[in-house]
Amino acid sequence: LREQEGVVLAQLDQAHEELTKELCEYVSSVSKRKSLLDTLVAEIEQKRDQLVVEFLMSSSLCCFPPSCEAAKAPIPEPVSPELQRTVKNLSEMSQLVVGIVAKFKGKAKKGGQQTDVSLCCASVKVTLDPETASPYLILSKDRKTMRLGDGQEDLPDTPKRFTGSPSVLGCQG
Repeated sequence: LREQEGVVLAQLDQAHEELTKELCEYVSSVSKRKSLLDTLVAEIEQKRDQLVVEFLMSSSLCCFPPSCEAAKAPIPEPVSPELQRTVKNLSEMSQLVVGIVAKFKGKAKKGGQQTDVSLCCASVKVTLDPETASPYLILSKDRKTMRLGDGQEDLPDTPKRFTGSPSVLGCQG
């Protein structure tokens, strides 16, 4: 669980760094455009105070100054569905890990005292369904066992597939 938690936290940190970098770039771009718009507003306020004749002689009504073109607000790029899915998956996985760690810590403490907790494994014969396996899991060729992978496997997208948590469906036998 600690290893899994470390992997998820590292992925969250990386996603946070990327989003922070993009945010800084966007804020910088917006700041530059705001500065340009402030300059244009000052020019327009100056021209507003001119006499009509002076205004008409000093500016061309059919054309805007070149600075107006540069001040157009950017249209934000749409977020790719892949990025949306990745962020959603990381969020779900993070919540899952936090919940599991909390349950484990709760079982490890009894009456405020630390107790020795040993995980027991029951042997049950199952066949795992590869169509439902999360991309974070690696199934054995005989579909009897699985393990958590180092990252996300490149698997075909099916409606049955678990995407948010490392899960897989199985049947007895």
